[in-house]
Amino acid sequence: MPSTDRFMARLVRPAILVLLPVLALSGCAPMVSSKEELQSVAPNEGVVAGSFVINVEKGPENESGWAFLQGRKAGESEYGVSVNERPSGAIDPAVIFKTTYRFEVKPEREFTFLKKLPAGMYHVSRVEQLGFSNLYVSLSKTFTVTAGQTTYIGRLTMVLPDRIRAYSSVKTKVTDMQDETVGALQKEYGHALLSNVAKDLMK
Repeated sequence: MPSTDRFMARLVRPAILVLLPVLALSGCAPMVSSKEELQSVAPNEGVVAGSFVINVEKGPENESGWAFLQGRKAGESEYGVSVNERPSGAIDPAVIFKTTYRFEVKPEREFTFLKKLPAGMYHVSRVEQLGFSNLYVSLSKTFTVTAGQTTYIGRLTMVLPDRIRAYSSVKTKVTDMQDETVGALQKEYGHALLSNVAKDLMK
């Protein structure tokens, strides 16, 4: 069942708006592991496989000169996606997540990942429009990394309207494309690393 979220806008000074995408990327780990990293998985680590894609709804063929008032063309932007590890045990209420992993995507181009992570609960938490923009969507898609196991967590699809602005609604859904995704990853990483894959889709 698709879920609906909305774009929000940060309240920032225009003078520093252009710096936000750069600052957001600093100190973050990539959401892809190399072949070398995957050769050694510690007892408290697991591996997850999955993908993310942004689709954009088709807009009118002949727009008026005032169409820009409805927002930027969603298909002309790139987007940054954040994945966070949820902390376990008692924590400072001000600390929501422990570690952030990020990747960037272009609309209509699926991003496929195979990532080694410490065992625990993770959260696909945020998608933000990069460039001269302060728009973002907060998500609530969670998945579990199981120690000693490679887990397929699904394809997360986000559907954007043709133009986006603050409070534009977006739809998300998780689908099972395990055969397609694992097959593509096997071509890059080899069959040995993906010979036994469990399934636990994002929720």
